[in-house]
Amino acid sequence: MTYYQTKNIGVVPPPHLSDKLRLYHVNMNPYGHRVLLILEAKRAKYEIYKLDPLKLPEWFKEKNPRLKIPVLEIPTEQGDKFLFESVVICDYLDEMYTRNPLHSTDPYVKAQDRLLIERFNELIKGSLECFDTNFAFGSEQIIQTLDIFEKELASRGTNYFGGNRPGMLDYMIWPWIERLLLLRCVNAKKFDSKRSLFPNFADWSDQMQLDDIVKKHAHSPMEYFDYYKNARAHCMGYYL
Repeated sequence: MTYYQTKNIGVVPPPHLSDKLRLYHVNMNPYGHRVLLILEAKRAKYEIYKLDPLKLPEWFKEKNPRLKIPVLEIPTEQGDKFLFESVVICDYLDEMYTRNPLHSTDPYVKAQDRLLIERFNELIKGSLECFDTNFAFGSEQIIQTLDIFEKELASRGTNYFGGNRPGMLDYMIWPWIERLLLLRCVNAKKFDSKRSLFPNFADWSDQMQLDDIVKKHAHSPMEYFDYYKNARAHCMGYYL
């Protein structure tokens, strides 16, 4: 059974790890959300240290001079080590914890999934523009990227990109799709009309919301809407 604790980061560094991982995470950060989903899928033992991006302690800056978030701290015999970049962290977890493999065993499919994760960056850029302009711009990039994933899902002929259950690609893109559901709070009629353009992707989204791993760290569309509407613009980079 997965075990985790949530703590607030302090002026003094936390103690060295022994039998669990430590994730340094900013609340509502979708990149950290990615890592949380994989930690749950792999049933890893971990704790979460919450960060305020405007008040990072000096000891954390020394360990992480590029100020990347999230950060995974890993106990080793040589001392605690740190990993950055959500995709790198998630790949590490999939290889380190062999139960419930999330990547395809087919090298070609695995490579295709990696390319799709890269293509998904276009939707992330569109989301950033959309949320940063009070939902006025960015929708075209979002629509274009969704069309790519709609066609890919149709070509695979499966409920999930990972087959009959969510895989790495499913969990890598989900945090932003969960956040895009807030657009229904802006214009429900317009949002619902788009479902017909992406029937496979819409069904995929419905099924992902029922996934036990997804539900563990889910927020409602209204929670996201209220959050992004009130988020401080100068720290939005940590959240998108």
